[in-house]
Amino acid sequence: MSLPPDSELEASLQRIRKTLEEHERNKEYQLAFWAEPQRGIPNEFARSALFAAVPPNKARYVERETVFSQKGFAITYTGKQLTQSDLDVFEGVMHLARGMQENSHLRFKAGKLLRHIGKGTGKSQYEWLLTVLQRLTATSVAIERDGNKVYWGSLLPEGAATLDNGEFVVQINRQLIKLFERGFTTIEWQQRLQLSKKPLAQHLHAWICSHNKPFPVTVEYLHQICGSETKELRYFRANLKKALEEIQTTGAITAYHIDQEDKVHITKTA
Repeated sequence: MSLPPDSELEASLQRIRKTLEEHERNKEYQLAFWAEPQRGIPNEFARSALFAAVPPNKARYVERETVFSQKGFAITYTGKQLTQSDLDVFEGVMHLARGMQENSHLRFKAGKLLRHIGKGTGKSQYEWLLTVLQRLTATSVAIERDGNKVYWGSLLPEGAATLDNGEFVVQINRQLIKLFERGFTTIEWQQRLQLSKKPLAQHLHAWICSHNKPFPVTVEYLHQICGSETKELRYFRANLKKALEEIQTTGAITAYHIDQEDKVHITKTA
């Protein structure tokens, strides 16, 4: 005797779900590959205040704090606030790891990574790098898209270092690679280097890079998405203009203006 129509449909859906689950288990993920002059980060990082535009010495500790982000996804964060200098290190690690398969271990010399991100290679820089890598491991980031959890964990699950010869190892796991697979931004690295020690300009530059044609947004929106701690909007507006002028000198944008409704219009270089 055949099943009732509803039962047949449910049985069919269960078979499809099992097939998809088996396909997911058997699939082996590989980190995306981008060109040498660029750096890659998940879109969620470029379009949120996860890596805030604040000086490293102003970073604070937060617990299960909702991070302001573009509509379509939500981020909750626990750990010491991440800054643009932390993003430099994350970008450098991902750049060295591009094309690697899931659960691979990336091995590199500290000096190589430091040079990649435009830093010196003295003892203090080695110690700084180790601190940042450990901070990226100590983070807890939860990202949800349309109410469904996309990612939950640290940005670098684990690693190791041999201090006497500067050899570092970090794990590139499946979930991290899947974040890139859902969409990533390529950042023009030489432009970003020109904005070193200018966290607001660096954050805005990453946000601009993540859009083919940046849509007009309010000054208040950029204030929130950059994670700026400048309290009064009039002071942030002045800082914003300066940062956009700095970005313009890199060639990333050709023009910008703020209209009477306080919306920022940015013309990205073709």
